[in-house]
Amino acid sequence: MSPLRLSALLAACALIGGCASGAGSSSTEGSATPTTSAAAPGQGSSQAPEQAPADGSSGSIVSVGLAEAYVPTPQGASTDDYRCFLIDTGLPEDRFITGVRFLPDNPDVVHHAILYRVQPGQVTAAKARDEKDPGQGWGCFGGPDLPAVDTDDAVRSLDSAPWLAAWAPGGRESRYPEGTGVFLPSGSSVILQVHYNTLAGVGPDMTSVQLRTEPGTEDLRKLETILLPSPVELPCAPDESGPLCDREAAVADTINRFGGEALRTIWGLQFICGGDLVEPQAGSTQSCTHDVNDDMTVYSAAGHMHLLGRSISIVANAGTPREKVLLDVEKYDFDRQGGIPLEKPYELKAGDTVTVTCTHDAGLRKLLPALQGTEPRYIVWGDGTTDEMCLGIMTAAAKTGA
Repeated sequence: MSPLRLSALLAACALIGGCASGAGSSSTEGSATPTTSAAAPGQGSSQAPEQAPADGSSGSIVSVGLAEAYVPTPQGASTDDYRCFLIDTGLPEDRFITGVRFLPDNPDVVHHAILYRVQPGQVTAAKARDEKDPGQGWGCFGGPDLPAVDTDDAVRSLDSAPWLAAWAPGGRESRYPEGTGVFLPSGSSVILQVHYNTLAGVGPDMTSVQLRTEPGTEDLRKLETILLPSPVELPCAPDESGPLCDREAAVADTINRFGGEALRTIWGLQFICGGDLVEPQAGSTQSCTHDVNDDMTVYSAAGHMHLLGRSISIVANAGTPREKVLLDVEKYDFDRQGGIPLEKPYELKAGDTVTVTCTHDAGLRKLLPALQGTEPRYIVWGDGTTDEMCLGIMTAAAKTGA
């Protein structure tokens, strides 16, 4: 299955990207000056006047964010709260987004954040989702869950609301490669999804985002985020024991915390990666090979795991004469997840493959302060901080250009 066709099956893959620094990220240190939002509370979003970039570069900086503080409210025994906020960008004409900078307001509770692009035809559905859920925004485990719309984009996943960018600890401003950008038509809104986790603290948050923009008339190549998930099937360490060390009990607990979508993700990952849905192969290292259906140019790569992650790699055409390592993080650090630009853009052809491989270590559960005292458990794919993920992320543009 193509990496461009995953997200309809795996809505729960929409976590941190990429929790890394996001679609098209080159991990270039940003120089945009933070601005103060000025909209009145209760409007659903806040906006500041456009500003010229502080570094003297072309384009403008548009700042958007929450209109009022949101206090994370995890449900049941969970410490995680996924919240989506619909934000009107206020852009009067087509723009290219050439950089994104997240400004987490309360780092004690902001685990990661993703910015989604919303087409004009999806705004009504997004507003309906917001109105059905009390309070600001709506609960959105897995993603915004909006109806898909037709698009002329040359490179697209089946995301109902594709990524613009994402942030996790260590992420800086995402500056897209020169000559590229993410196209945002006039009338578009964005959705800011924030994953809040209350293990390290509580309190309100007013995260905001700065968009570096260029006119939509510029001749730029359109970028998209390609998600490459792999299953996670991590047993308890040899010296650990407990009821949740049983896989069936751990899966049931994950479903209890996140709902039936969690089971569909766990099964779906086994299905697309050629695993066994009934008796999946357990182990600290897991991988998945994805077929490529469309010619594309890859500009950067990133990897996302949680606190038990040790290493992650992305390899194109593994085991062939054309093998190319796109990402090789031998010592994964959750606090350093920014996307890594390729030394030279890599051309993927239809028929190629891309393999993501992750290694996790259950022994870290006893060593990391954030996990000490947590109950030993068999780990499967889950959105909670105490769960795990294996997600490769590529930034690419169709070979045919913008």
